[in-house]
Amino acid sequence: MSEYILTIGLEIHIKLKSANKMFCQCKNEQNFDNLVPNTNICPVCTGQPGALPTLSADVLEKALLLGKALQCKINETSRFDRKSYFYPDLPMGYQITQLYHPTNTQGQVSFFLDNYTNERTIHIQDAHMENDTGKMIHAEGQAMLDFNRAGTPLVEIVTLPDFRSSEEVIEFLKELQRIVRYNNIADADLEKGQMRVDVNISVRKSESDPFGTRVEVKNINSFGMIKRAIEHEKARQEKIYEAGETFTQQTRGWDDPKGESYLMRSKEDALDYRYFPEPDLPPLHINDETFKRLNTQEIVIPHNIIKQLNEYGFNKEYINALISDKTILDYFTTILSSLTTWSEWKPEDFAKLIVKRIAWPIAARMKENFATIDTLKFSHRQFNEFIIKAQAGSLMENQLKIIMDEMLSTGKNSEEIIKEKGFDAPAMDNDEIALLAKEIVTENPSIVEQYKGGKTTTIWFFIGQLMKKTWGKTSPKIAQEIFEKLLK
Repeated sequence: MSEYILTIGLEIHIKLKSANKMFCQCKNEQNFDNLVPNTNICPVCTGQPGALPTLSADVLEKALLLGKALQCKINETSRFDRKSYFYPDLPMGYQITQLYHPTNTQGQVSFFLDNYTNERTIHIQDAHMENDTGKMIHAEGQAMLDFNRAGTPLVEIVTLPDFRSSEEVIEFLKELQRIVRYNNIADADLEKGQMRVDVNISVRKSESDPFGTRVEVKNINSFGMIKRAIEHEKARQEKIYEAGETFTQQTRGWDDPKGESYLMRSKEDALDYRYFPEPDLPPLHINDETFKRLNTQEIVIPHNIIKQLNEYGFNKEYINALISDKTILDYFTTILSSLTTWSEWKPEDFAKLIVKRIAWPIAARMKENFATIDTLKFSHRQFNEFIIKAQAGSLMENQLKIIMDEMLSTGKNSEEIIKEKGFDAPAMDNDEIALLAKEIVTENPSIVEQYKGGKTTTIWFFIGQLMKKTWGKTSPKIAQEIFEKLLK
């Protein structure tokens, strides 16, 4: 089969983290699993006759922040449109959206590929506001309706068809998720429906050819599913074209257990939404005061942070450890900033020492105890003191590991632990170390036999025993050299 060029565009619905629903004062709930059905509703969000919508100021604020983060042109005047269709979970009988004159247009998002080594930029057509539908639940032969979600605020981000691979799509979506989380715009949890992705896919033989027939794939709620759906749909379309067949523009669902898509509707079956300007809402005018306030608000762009981390020479594991959670990233930057204030060293001198501890012992302790980084037993100042000791170079790496483990367990100061373990005592000379090594070999004849019988990995048992006897004062490299000579 000849190679085809893949072209992808995305439609992403992000649920905004505002206090209220979009057009009423009902609470904008983020976790519906813990909410009794049909309790967080009012005449507006359930479409009662005579109930009129009023745009929430908080929703607008979040939408404008997102527009700024996506580097959009924020239009001084925009308006809402009515999208008419009839479905049981749509109480109004229409959706209020922004088709013709969105507030946020012409944006872009930059992100990294290939373990943060190559940059890519995707262009945004618009990021328009619209209200969500309710939820239809099918169980035991019944169809039940829950309108708690009805009227919650969304921003639909529509990209241009700039993507050429599933990897680009996934890395873009991860960056978008970080953007909204870092700036408290949205939680964007795919599994909870707070971020929903529709993927538009087509293939063609060459860049000079017109775009192929587009297929929209829906019902995808994880990064893994998105990748699998794209790869499957690419192969499906290539097979059709190679057989000399054609197909019409269509919408397909994704069945992940089966690993295949299924037809939902074709272009001929598409609904006529009969868009027209929303008569119950006037045009939206962004005044100068709002623009001034927006311009003064700081936006955190994860892509720019990753650039800085790359300049420190961090590998992908270190970068992943820091950007996975903004509280962890904030912890790193706080420690780094305070250390450079305290001392004569530069940030790059400390950066790797800090992230090495965050990415391994601290991350492991948090995972083990289901804890967050703000629950560590030691303070920022205690961690600063530890890092300065590590930078001074008077302690070996295995000693630093012991100190950090003890700090995590007890919250003690590094200086206190150093005195308890005797790490501040004069360094042992090689003759003393050799004598202890001989004792260990003599005490473990069965392990010696295993080593001499070809199981050379047992040398790490001897090294570990020596580490214990010397309280970590011996370099593992020196210990290995000593034992290799003794065990010949």
